[in-house]
Amino acid sequence: MTTLTELIDACEADLADSGNATFAAADIQQWCRDAIADYSQHYPRKLNTTINCADNDREYDLPADLVGVISVEYPDGEDPPEYLRRRNYTHPDFWSDVGYYDVVHREDATDTAELWISEKPSTGEDIIVFYTAPHDNTIVVGGTLTVPSDHEPILRKYVLWQATLQLAKTEEASPTSNSSLLMSQLAINSDRARRSYIDALAKAIYTDSKSSPVSWANATSESERIY
Repeated sequence: MTTLTELIDACEADLADSGNATFAAADIQQWCRDAIADYSQHYPRKLNTTINCADNDREYDLPADLVGVISVEYPDGEDPPEYLRRRNYTHPDFWSDVGYYDVVHREDATDTAELWISEKPSTGEDIIVFYTAPHDNTIVVGGTLTVPSDHEPILRKYVLWQATLQLAKTEEASPTSNSSLLMSQLAINSDRARRSYIDALAKAIYTDSKSSPVSWANATSESERIY
């Protein structure tokens, strides 16, 4: 896995600016963090969490970093695994049928989302939630990235885009003599770098989608719990 320091060094090498003569070290580090954040919107990481059930408790807090739920396994430990189907909790049969869950988001942004299940669990049972979340862009310098190492070039392309964009904006803010041609070229370079980043990201998403298995949890009907 790649560390944030290694990503920064690679970006500086891409920019031919290892000594930070052109771009401030703080800017490059921030662009790396911004790259992770933007990448996460298109390519979030997949995590799971185990929820310990309590008798008759059908509402549980979900992780604060949750973006979306992939699947809900309940009860844990079945062979083959059993998964709940998603159904809106306002459905007239939600609370009377078994085998369903819903994710409830609060209007208060400081509150975490909640998992509601249609049946009453027992203490000792577990729920395993597989979900998507952003990659960590708050890691300390030297910390290990959560972005797969083979996707590091995508992050580097984002940083290159931001660097060329900064050059273009700087020239626009304080033009040099005979600057129109230079501004035009910097704008072209910035747009080319942007398109290169978007293309690399799209290619990664497409490649992953072709290799991912079918999610039967989303393909079956709502009528029964699936396996």
